Amino acid sequence: MHSSTYKIVACVGAILFIALVFYAIGSQSPQSRNFPETVVNFTADNVTGGKSDYMSEKGTATLIVLTASWCPACRAELPTLKELHEEFGPKGLKILMIDEDDSKKVARKFKKSLSIPWTMLHWNYDAIMALGNPGVLPVSYVVDKDDKIQHVDVGMLDEHRVRHELKRLLGK
Repeated sequence: MHSSTYKIVACVGAILFIALVFYAIGSQSPQSRNFPETVVNFTADNVTGGKSDYMSEKGTATLIVLTASWCPACRAELPTLKELHEEFGPKGLKILMIDEDDSKKVARKFKKSLSIPWTMLHWNYDAIMALGNPGVLPVSYVVDKDDKIQHVDVGMLDEHRVRHELKRLLGK
């Protein structure tokens, strides 16, 4: 075979491998990932300064979102998160974003440049472990007032399902 044929075969193999990895990640149900049933309190640095904890930031319903500035899917779901914030914020929804960038400075710039209005904490091991250490981004958790996780989306959030859960928790 020619070297160009080897390159094509190698590229096709790489694409199939990547597709298989994404399929394996996406096909796991949240339950099979061992997500906790409830969120325990954790403390982390606020990207705009100081520290905060989950208990101080939670609402009647809380949408916890794991994100990073370099994550295309995380950026793509921001308009939906802003809509949810506007619609359900007055009814008691709090969004708590945990940024997994390497640096708080990068996270702070990300928050400022995209006008993210809710609290953004910089990740640490306690926060990630409290949320079941999913190992992928983005991940969104709908949490009720009693800290019980009602719904988890691994990958981009399912807007229809999240809206349904928020309406159920906060009323129409």
